[in-house]
Amino acid sequence: MRYKSFRIENFKGIKDTTVNLQSLAGANVFAFVGLNESGKTTVLEAIHSFSPDDATSELLGGEAGMGVPFNERVPRHALSDFTGDVSVTAVVSVTPEDKEKVAKHLLTSHNLHLNVETFPDELVFQRQQRFENGDFKKSYFTLRTKLEVKGLKQRKWREPRGDESTQIRQAAYAFTPDIAYFPTFVFDFPETVFLTNRGDIVDQFYRRTFQDILDYDGRSHTIEKDILRRLRANSMRVPWLSFLSLWGTNDDKEKIQHVMDRAGAAVTKLVFGRWNKIFGEDTRGKEVIITFDTLEGEVQDAQGKTLKTHEHDLFVRFQIRDGTRRFNVNDRSLGFRWFFSFMLFTQFRVARTGSGSRPLLFLFDEPASNLHAAAQQKLIESFPEIAKGEHTLAYSTHSHYLIEPKWLEQTFIVTNRADAPVMSVLDDISLDDESLDIKVETYRNFVNFFPGQTSYFQPILDRLAVVPSKFDAQKASIVLEGKSDYYILRYLSKLLGIDDIPLLPGLGAGTFGALAALHVGWNLKFLFVLDGDIAGKTERDRYAEEFGIPAERLVTIDELVVGVKVIEDLLDDEARNVIQSALSLGKAPTKGQIRRFFQERLACGNVEPLSKKFAQTGGELITKLKERLEA
Repeated sequence: MRYKSFRIENFKGIKDTTVNLQSLAGANVFAFVGLNESGKTTVLEAIHSFSPDDATSELLGGEAGMGVPFNERVPRHALSDFTGDVSVTAVVSVTPEDKEKVAKHLLTSHNLHLNVETFPDELVFQRQQRFENGDFKKSYFTLRTKLEVKGLKQRKWREPRGDESTQIRQAAYAFTPDIAYFPTFVFDFPETVFLTNRGDIVDQFYRRTFQDILDYDGRSHTIEKDILRRLRANSMRVPWLSFLSLWGTNDDKEKIQHVMDRAGAAVTKLVFGRWNKIFGEDTRGKEVIITFDTLEGEVQDAQGKTLKTHEHDLFVRFQIRDGTRRFNVNDRSLGFRWFFSFMLFTQFRVARTGSGSRPLLFLFDEPASNLHAAAQQKLIESFPEIAKGEHTLAYSTHSHYLIEPKWLEQTFIVTNRADAPVMSVLDDISLDDESLDIKVETYRNFVNFFPGQTSYFQPILDRLAVVPSKFDAQKASIVLEGKSDYYILRYLSKLLGIDDIPLLPGLGAGTFGALAALHVGWNLKFLFVLDGDIAGKTERDRYAEEFGIPAERLVTIDELVVGVKVIEDLLDDEARNVIQSALSLGKAPTKGQIRRFFQERLACGNVEPLSKKFAQTGGELITKLKERLEA
């Protein structure tokens, strides 16, 4: 199963918004982009509250299966008197295999046959917390989709009766993905981790993580079978001093250490292998060492009193070896600790096997903020490796280094009415909690509806922006009037397989002054290309007069291709229709929307023919430009 969407109502600053998690770009990775305090974290918390993964909830100090406490979910402006429901509704896609699993579970556990023929391809679950005058009253969990069942001796399908609705809901819910939320990956890594049931919830979490490492190694090793079975064999269930004497001569120690060595090698290969790829550092001589030791067994009775037992305990220790030196994980840099935990809790987690293993929706809040820009760009390459199979990953960011152009179709803009620009100081003062209205909209829809509100999606624009090389100015270059000219001609050059055309975008017809001065002062070989309209021709004549640029170094587009005054004239009706359809527009694309189309396609490497005439006329223009530059 996989989550298709979440509808969130009355959750903190969210009044009513829907997040659609349908994969459109071939990767199950979704980004939430917005300003600081726009509500990105609130959106992640709301999604997490539907099905919190017990392990990550405990690691973060919360209650297992809870997420944000109920009383902290109510709308902020109505904290003391809210009456109504806080709700999260999830739509889950269901495969034929999922239907069979649910049916088998119901039959085995409750002697109920489920009609898989009328079982829809989507299930709708809703979690609600009801409040009256600010006080929590009751929590509800409902399967809104109607399913048909019958008893073992019944012939006709019917609607569920009594407790059967709850049984069906739980049977279906058992196969939905858990949701693991990580607001940070910087944790105090424990110096030791018990592999027995001794210790606290942190030990429980890392014990599961250690088993994930063994699953990742692929040798079918388990903590119970290959470690604890040897430690707690009947012959070893003796008083502590006798145990030490027996254990010292027992060859099971070497067998357990072999399991530790394999686990250490798996962590080393993954963590340092990826570290080397991302940071380009030589990691030879560095490895993760996992050692173990034993401790006299202890249990607690019903009164909480600690008692000694003959079933002794075992703990492991993770250390980093660098040459001859060993370090605890907490002794390394903040960036390494973040990276180590990120790899440990995600890459190994998706390798988890067993009957209780469920798919995962990972939620990361502002990941990699402890890593530098280049590392952030490399890090997102690992996201699809986590979100494989039925797993999904969603993350919030305002760093343009963590935006992948290939995933723009599944990138969301998060806005908050309270963070919109105010008209006056008095307006700013009068904003209260009731003005909060967090909304989630797809990037595509947002830029179509609100093209002028660029502050909300500036990180995406920064990621798509072109930054020419500092060395480009030292060679012959074609200087274009604006970004639209650059993106369209760059697209054409890639479409036609012409890689040797040096293009530089300008900022408009009247902004070539500095480049014109460089051309004359440094004797550089430039070709200035302007629009064939009145403004372009006027500026062409001015540059020739003021800077003394030869006529052959100044050209308007219409001098090169008849009938083309501005770059958008290269697009015939067929090409414009392709752009309109790709951007989901209700009318012909504007100049800005056309530029955005080519920006996104170039960033994604998705260069395809738009029309025969576009390729033909564009090819003619590029050929003429090269001829004029080389003349």
